[in-house]
Amino acid sequence: MVTADELRDRLRAVPAPSLVGVGDDVLDCYLHEDLAYPGGNALNVAAYSRLFFGGESAFLGILGDDRFADHLADVLTTLGVDLEQVRRVHGSNGMAFVALDDDGDRHFVGSNWGGVQRGLRLRLHERDLDYVSGFTRLHTSVYSCVEAELAAIAERGVGISFDFGDRVPGGLVEQVATHVEVGFFSGGGLPEAEVQDLGRYAVACGIEHAVVTLGARGSWGFTREGCMYAGIIDTDAVDALGAGDAFVTGYLAALAAGNDMAACLGTAAASGALACTYRGAFGYPVEAGEDARAQLLRRFDAP
Repeated sequence: MVTADELRDRLRAVPAPSLVGVGDDVLDCYLHEDLAYPGGNALNVAAYSRLFFGGESAFLGILGDDRFADHLADVLTTLGVDLEQVRRVHGSNGMAFVALDDDGDRHFVGSNWGGVQRGLRLRLHERDLDYVSGFTRLHTSVYSCVEAELAAIAERGVGISFDFGDRVPGGLVEQVATHVEVGFFSGGGLPEAEVQDLGRYAVACGIEHAVVTLGARGSWGFTREGCMYAGIIDTDAVDALGAGDAFVTGYLAALAAGNDMAACLGTAAASGALACTYRGAFGYPVEAGEDARAQLLRRFDAP
């Protein structure tokens, strides 16, 4: 069992990265606690890059103008994540709702359809492109809907990483592969043979590093030179909500430092484990209240 302090010591040895997260942000509303935590893949990676690695970090996305959006902005500012190019628009911020099942496990049970992001899409203009080109890495995800912007970003010489999640739309890998240096896939529900097929397929499409995370089963990394497995790091976990995004952040930080795949997977595992010692993705909750629960507009089927 590795302690949180030991994990932090491991991560301090990694040089501070330069990263901008572009796209999705939410509040993860824990119905059983009546608390809402900052979240969203692109936002989390930007936050972890600053919180765990002390990196130069920024977030570019769309926030609403309700108290939950204000909380997100305040937390990121407190962490030192730059928000210079964030859009603020009238309406509710995106929210995802989490509940406990009979076994005490957390599950996403609904959303507010993305709040203001349901009817808007982030589009990058010249000033945004100039801004992101000041960072070594741009991270985004399938939830951010910025695929059309990737070519222009890549032309600026910014390394792009992309989280495909666990349900990859048909043709998406082929569509973005030529612009994506590092692709992440959630494969926790896949049998071993399909994990291997997915990783090799992503590399064959042109992604330089394809990483398939498997939850408690560890992870696989793939390049044209071969593949490698890494297990998880046991720690005193309290909440695994942000572990996947923290894993992404650790892999990218180690890669930026020039590490090989084994070191990248090891740093990623340490970063993911450290995230499990926080409530929510990385803490900083705000009271949810009736105004949050009133936004449970879309309910998901039980797993």
